[in-house]
Formats: sequence, structure tokens, C-alpha cells
Amino acid sequence: MKRVLFSFVALSFAATTLISCQSNQKGTEDSSDSTAVAVTDTATDTTAKATKIESDILNVSPTVKVKAPEFSNEDVNNGLAKFEPLKEEYMAALDAQDAGKIKEVTAKYYAWVKDASTWGSKLPKEENQIYIDHYTKLVTQWDKLTLKIKK
Repeated sequence: MKRVLFSFVALSFAATTLISCQSNQKGTEDSSDSTAVAVTDTATDTTAKATKIESDILNVSPTVKVKAPEFSNEDVNNGLAKFEPLKEEYMAALDAQDAGKIKEVTAKYYAWVKDASTWGSKLPKEENQIYIDHYTKLVTQWDKLTLKIKK
């Protein structure tokens, strides 16, 4: 399950990057070519909708509190509730530039990720995609906060 979640996150980042690069290339093309024909079909529309959803997931601000959906399994709900205090503790350590505290909270985060990788299997199939999307938002927030360390 852990591999599936991380593969999904990696695939989402790759898709976003690919789409971003394609949109940049469209802006640099010669617009005087009148032979170009715009063709839309349902596959393109579906891809655009999926890209919009991925974009919403990945463009979440690291400082905004993301409201967790209610799942049918209380272990999942309780586990997801532990993320926000952990993120707050991490942001405080980053602001204080306390390397020891950052390392300690990062270790807690990795333990949380290890546990979170098993929670999807506790959910019914209908809730699993919602869980993956929410988990991806949380991990993306953490990754964006981690970028502050490298600056």
C-alpha cells in the first residue's frame, strides 16, 4: 500500500510537470499558423478534469489547515487528526530554526506516514480514492514546508 501511495504521488507530480511544460510550449508556438484545428473529445475533457483535480490536490498551501473528510473507520479518522498538530509543531520548529526539534518532528512524521500507508486498506473501496486524495494533500503540504529548510 505504501508503494501504491508513493507511486500515486510521484505520478501526480510527473503529470503536473508534463502538463505545465506543455502549456508553456503552447504559448511559444507561432500563432500565425491557420491550419491548426481545435479538436475536443470526451477523452480530452476527462483528462482535463482529472488534471484539474490533481492540480487542486497539489496546489494546497502548506500553512492552510486541510479539513479531513469523515471516514467509516475511526482508526483512519483518529490517525488523520494527528497530522495537523504534527504540522503545527514542525512549522514552529522551522520558524525557530531549531535543527534538533526539526529532526525530532520529522521522525514523528515518518512514523505517521508509515501508519498512514496502511489505513487505506481499512476503508471500503468507495472511500479509498477520497483517502488517497486527502493523504496526497497532506504529504504535499509537508513537502512544501520541507522546502523552507533547503532555502
